[in-house]
Amino acid sequence: MKKETKHSEMDLLLLAGRILLESGAEIYRVEETMTRMAEVLELDQFGTYVVNRAIVTSALNTKGISESRTMTVAETSINLGRLEAVNTFSRNLSQHKSYDIPSLYQELQNIETSHYHSDWQVILAYFAGAGGFSLALGSTAGDSLASALTGALLGCFFQMITPYIQTRFLLNIFGASFVALIANLLYFGGLGQHRSLIILGTLMVMIPGAFFVNAIREFSQNNYFTGLSLSMSALLTCSAISAGVAVTIAFLPFADQMTSTFTQAEVTPVKLLVQILSAGFGTVAFSILYQTPKRHFLDLGILGGLTWGLYRILWHFFQIEALAVFVPALLVAAVSRILAIKRKSPATIFLSTSMFPLIPGLSFYRGIYFFLTGSEVLAIEHLQSSFITAFTITIAITIVQQVSMKRFIRNTVRSKDLKA
Repeated sequence: MKKETKHSEMDLLLLAGRILLESGAEIYRVEETMTRMAEVLELDQFGTYVVNRAIVTSALNTKGISESRTMTVAETSINLGRLEAVNTFSRNLSQHKSYDIPSLYQELQNIETSHYHSDWQVILAYFAGAGGFSLALGSTAGDSLASALTGALLGCFFQMITPYIQTRFLLNIFGASFVALIANLLYFGGLGQHRSLIILGTLMVMIPGAFFVNAIREFSQNNYFTGLSLSMSALLTCSAISAGVAVTIAFLPFADQMTSTFTQAEVTPVKLLVQILSAGFGTVAFSILYQTPKRHFLDLGILGGLTWGLYRILWHFFQIEALAVFVPALLVAAVSRILAIKRKSPATIFLSTSMFPLIPGLSFYRGIYFFLTGSEVLAIEHLQSSFITAFTITIAITIVQQVSMKRFIRNTVRSKDLKA
């Protein structure tokens, strides 16, 4: 008979930290959560060091014995639902005067295996996200439908091949190749008017938005190693997507490489409203791919739509990329912290998804793509745009993070008192 494993307080802390790290939490959040739990569990001299693929801890356990532990962490797969669940678990633990380690450990194991959206909901999210972002970029209804169909097929494709291919780099290449193939077939079959927007709308659901945002946040917290690692992961993902699209189009006898950038027509108030609604709709769809709980959908949809709308308005009037990105990025960063307090959820949930319309992933993808296809001028233009956008978002997030959480809480409480 197999002997039942007894889990200690350190096991509980390491499991909580691992779930957070694998779900896309920032380094400081993992360390703060583990430290707070250690205080509740009465572990003295607790210390932890976290990087993106490992957790090192040490403490005096409840028996007064010094204990050190190291745990490796699997590759990050963004799951904002689990991140929020562990955050809630930690908060509830601090409110209990007594606790049972086996029960708590089982609760964390249940969180680790939890799913917030079914496979069919994920496929629908690919459909809605690709179609919505295509419209937000200025495409026609036909382009949006082609993107949506390509996105739905991409979701099915990923669900079929993911169990057999564990390397994310290969998954991105195969996924981008699949998108290029289906989008070109639909376009040359008569569905849609702008091939580039059909492809771009679908690729939006593959762009590693959360990795870009988390990399920026790690840099702003002086976690340079993790920030650099996440940045390289995001850049390699975009490079893999570019290579997949370029190589696939090169093999298609009926398709030529894209050698120009789509230029939007004059944006009317009606078109702007459609783009705002589409961006909000796409943001909600994207949050499903990140396994975000349903209760946040309204907040995320509104914030994502406003982010894109503000960007489009500022770009229309000033034609300055840095300004058009900075103001909505500052808004998202500030509102995310306020919503984190009001909803008692990690700010990452709101920041990673609502910032997504501004993320420079598409510009970087197009820069690499144009380099691969010989359009050096366009490549340099898009790469320059992507780096300006990335640094602008970094500045906006850093500015907001310099304001202490106590001030945010005080202002939020004050606004509630005024309403009362």
